[in-house]
Amino acid sequence: MLDVTLSGVVFEPTPTGRAPIEGVTLHCGACGAETHAWAYTDSEGRYEFIGVWLDGVPTTSIWVGKDGFGDPPGLPTSGLPHRFGLGWREVTIDGNTRFDIELVRR
Repeated sequence: MLDVTLSGVVFEPTPTGRAPIEGVTLHCGACGAETHAWAYTDSEGRYEFIGVWLDGVPTTSIWVGKDGFGDPPGLPTSGLPHRFGLGWREVTIDGNTRFDIELVRR
């Protein structure tokens, strides 16, 4: 496990800018002491995973979702090394990493 943090903000684009989304569920397959870890966004849309298992690979996959929201148009839904489908993102970890995530209302 590396001593790094993966964090960011989950947001919805609006005409006036980014609006944070509270209560979004995130799953990281390579984060935390037991590898698989879950997080939820706070009232400012922030999430955080402390400690990331990379096993020699500089990327990890995370899943993000909340009822009523989905992926923005044009986001690839395949091609990740071991994850396919809606909600998945591949993140390159380079030390402490900030990774903001856009969702759109359905």
